[in-house]
Order: sequence, then structure tokens, then C-alpha cells
Amino acid sequence: MSAPGSEMKEMQNSAPQTTLENESRVGVIGGGPAGSLFTYFLLTMAERIGISLEVDIFEPRDFSQPGPLGCNMCGGIVSESMVQLLSTEGINLPPAVVQRGIDSYVLHMDVGSVRIDTPRREKRIAAVYRGGGPRGITKRKYESFDDFLLKITAAKGATVVRDRVEGIERLNGRPLIRTKGGLSREYDLVVGAVGVNSSTVKIFESLGVGYRKPKTAKTFISEFFLGQEIIRAYLGTSMHVFLLNLPRLEFAALIPKGDYVTVVLLGRGIDTKLVESFLNAPEVKKCFPPGWKMPKEYCRCYPAINVLGAHKPYADGMVFIGDSGVSRLYKDGIGGSYRTAKVAAKTAIFHGISADDFQKYYLPACRALSHDNAIGKVVFMVTRVIQSMRFARRGVLRMTNWEQQGTGVRRRMSTVLWDTFTGSAPYRDVFLRTLHPAFLGRLLYETVVGIFPFHRRLWFKEDKVALGGLGKVYRPGEIIVRQGDVGDSMFVIQSGKVEVVSIHEGKEIRLAELGEGDFFGEMALFEKDVRSATVRPLGEVRVLTVDRKMFLRKIHDDPSLAFMIMQRMSKRLRELNAEITRLTSERIDAAE
Repeated sequence: MSAPGSEMKEMQNSAPQTTLENESRVGVIGGGPAGSLFTYFLLTMAERIGISLEVDIFEPRDFSQPGPLGCNMCGGIVSESMVQLLSTEGINLPPAVVQRGIDSYVLHMDVGSVRIDTPRREKRIAAVYRGGGPRGITKRKYESFDDFLLKITAAKGATVVRDRVEGIERLNGRPLIRTKGGLSREYDLVVGAVGVNSSTVKIFESLGVGYRKPKTAKTFISEFFLGQEIIRAYLGTSMHVFLLNLPRLEFAALIPKGDYVTVVLLGRGIDTKLVESFLNAPEVKKCFPPGWKMPKEYCRCYPAINVLGAHKPYADGMVFIGDSGVSRLYKDGIGGSYRTAKVAAKTAIFHGISADDFQKYYLPACRALSHDNAIGKVVFMVTRVIQSMRFARRGVLRMTNWEQQGTGVRRRMSTVLWDTFTGSAPYRDVFLRTLHPAFLGRLLYETVVGIFPFHRRLWFKEDKVALGGLGKVYRPGEIIVRQGDVGDSMFVIQSGKVEVVSIHEGKEIRLAELGEGDFFGEMALFEKDVRSATVRPLGEVRVLTVDRKMFLRKIHDDPSLAFMIMQRMSKRLRELNAEITRLTSERIDAAE
């Protein structure tokens, strides 16, 4: 016999919720970046407002396994802005996850090649494996990016369920997940976070809630073993991008990763013939050692990518994020997952989980991405026109080379190409920059006078620090931040330690010692003023720069990004007050 009141409690629990409350259940289908980041943000925000959630992530794959078993079918580039954003969120990518830190792009065309350096000339782009590495790998040297995110999410309190979802239905108005292993569990909120290559997307369509999967295009991704010495000599720490006049090819890149190089082709109707045409192009062959030939057997796939967002990516108690919702066109898929995951988590925590809530607070973010992708199509249409005209390609090359060689030159073409390749800025911003009179005037000049092509061999020097090390390396005796200098950026420590000192009345006062994951110089993000202290390395230290312009733009879109900065600043002020109290006490004792 039921205890008094138990039947009433059971009836209350079976009624669908419109908000997440203490002990609410959330089921996340897909443990890739979208699912992991959603869970990370959801649990972080829930902790801030003082509620406890039970979150299950359904992911049957083991991302630590090499080859198809752990593969997530992705080129594996974490963009410059994404690396900075993750750092400000407290997620620093360790060298074991980053196969190679990228510090530049090399643009190749039939009229020549030019190298475009990252701002501040530091490694700010991460080349990663989404799984455990290519098929045929015998020894794993690096960790999977997706596995890394899944682990930090589990450390937050989520449960990873190694089972495949085979059905979703509604019970008592709530979503119920059924798995291949026989698990049947009811949730207050179900989150679809699978890729467009997953069969689970069809389950979402069969729910009858109005969801229709995204439109896709086929791509080509392959991995070729070259060895670190060959990669160092021919590819270095650069990602190589190609603008070639090949029919149906929109974008092509070579990405160095440890002992391997990843080849990525995007376009219309990618097939074996187009792949062979690309690899046999002279501009591509010079990036490989003489006599290199494509092996008969190698790790490759033709995955689909999201090119047009899903219709109605939400319902009561359901939301669809990442590739199953909407993503960035051709670029920065991980960044698209980050954006949709965070907005969906904010909506669920601070507003509610009904269809109306997601329509009001989540859908606008999806539409903003979709609208920007529409502008991106115009950008790539212009790119195709440039690819088809030799004189235009030469003008782009000359203008970029002039900017990279000059000092104090406004790098208009370089930043347009950089942001187009990396996805570090919205396509809208990129397009508007190309309409600036100074941009158009310089491009016209270089196109008209460009009668001599550039043909020069690009050699690369390998940083002696770990290949996967992001940021810039500082050694004893160097100064990272100098007291009295004007600052415009914040710094996040990737590895090693620094000391913070202040010069007052000719005396040096040691204020703090900071280590991995800590940041400094944050006041420069909010106000233009001189640095209040000097920061220098204690031994070898790697530091990543967070740009003020990028950070403030993201703060405008997502004010919650400032919370962690404010939280850490508050902690630092308390520690500084305690240190001042201690020093004052010591002086008083000494005087007595």
C-alpha cells in the first residue's frame, strides 16, 4: 500500500514541467562538442542559481578509439576566436589534445603563395582529432578533442550513457528515451545534439513536432601519413588554403596534425575525380615531398555537412542544437556548436523549456546564424568569381603580400581572408569590410599593376616547444606585461607559472604567483588604461592572448561571458585584500 501522499507526488512528477527545477532530468543525445558544451554550460549555470540537475549524455561511440570507431568526420580545426572563448570559459585545450598549434595560414593560387600570420604571431588555432586518430594508427600520441570535452562534462556531474538511442516518444507529456540496450527513461528536457551523418536525426523527424533535418552537402576528408620531419619542412605550423580554378571546388585545405596531414575539400558534387584533380594540381604537389603519390589505402570519408539549418529546431521539452540545428556555413562547425549550445542552455535555465520559451529565446540565435550564412554564400560566390579570373587572383595575392611585408600597414585583405578561412568573425562583418573604399581602391590598384606573379618557396621553422602548444612561449628574463604600458588584451596561462610584481616608490612588491588556467591583464578588456603591474615568467611559460575587440563583441552578444571574468576578479580582490592585511600586520608588529 502506498504511503500517504505518495500518489499525489507521483501525479505531480508525471506532469510535464515548463521550467527546470531541483532534480529535473535532462537527456542529451550526442556526446560531440554540441552535446558536451551544452551540458557544461547547463550544469555551470544551474550551479550559479543553486539548483541540482540530473543529466545523462547518450553517446555509444568511444572517441578515444582511432579510425571509424571514434571518428566524428570533421576536419578538426578549432578557430582562433573559439580558442579564446573556450579559455575565457575556463576550458584550456592541453597540448595532448592539440595535434598542432597553428600560427598562420598560407594561401596558394596558381599565381603564387603568401603567408598570413596570426595576430600577435602566436599559435591561436588548434588542429585536433575529433576521435583517436586516423585508421591504421598503431600508437596513439594524442587525445581526442571530443573525448576531452566529454570528460570535463562528466567531471561537472553528467553521466555518460554508452548506449545508442533507438526511439523517442512522449509519456505523460514528457519525452521518453529508449535505447538499443533496453533502457527506457523519462526526461523533463531532451536535447538533440547529433551530427547530420547520424541516423538519429531521422528519429527527431518522426516525432511529429515539426522538426525537419538540415539540408546538407557532401565533403571529402582524408588523412595521409607523412611524418613530423616532412610536415615540418613542407607544411610547418601553417594551415594551407587553396583558391584554385577547379570546377565544383569551393574550398580546400591541408591541415598538419602530428605525423599526418588532413585534406579537406568542400564544394558541389565532391567525387573521386575532383579529389584526384586537386591532389595533382601543381600548387598542391609542392606542399608534399618530391615524388609523393597518394597511397592506395588511406583513411578517408565523404561526410555530409550542414548548409541550411533545420526547420523548427525545438518543441515542448525538446531542443536541437549544433549540426542537428544550425551551424556555420563551411567553417567553424565547433564554433556553431558552442553558440547554439550556450544559448539553448541559457534558455533552459533562465527562461524555461517550453516550445514558446525556445521560440522566443533560442530561435533568434539560430536565425542570426542562418542569416549570416546567407551572406556567407555571397562571400563564396565572390570567391568563385576570383578563382575563375587570373588577373583577380593576382590582385588578391599582391595586395595580401604588400600587407604582410609592410610595417604599420592596415591589413584589410589579410583580415578578410583570415576571417573567411577561420570563421573568427561573422560573414556579415567580412562582407562589409570588402566594401570599404580603401579596400576596393587598393585591390583595384594591385590588380591593374600586377603584371609580375609571385613564385617563392615558403620554408617553415618548427617551434621547439610541444607541437600542440597554443599561445606564445615566454622564457626567464622576458616581460609579458610591463607596468605603465597601455594594454588592449587579456592573457590566459596555458602552462607554467608567472609572477605579478608592482614597482612602488622604487621598491618591487610581489603581488601574486599565477599558474595554468589563471588569467591576468583583464582590466584592459574593460578600460583603456596603463598596466598596473609587471608580469614575468617563472621558468618557461605559454600564454594565450585574448583580444579586447573580439571579447567585447562576444560580450555584446552574450553578456554571461563576463560572469567568469568578474568571478575571478572578485576572488583576486579578496586574496589581494588578505595579502595587504597580512603585510600591514607585519609592519605594525615590526614597528612595535
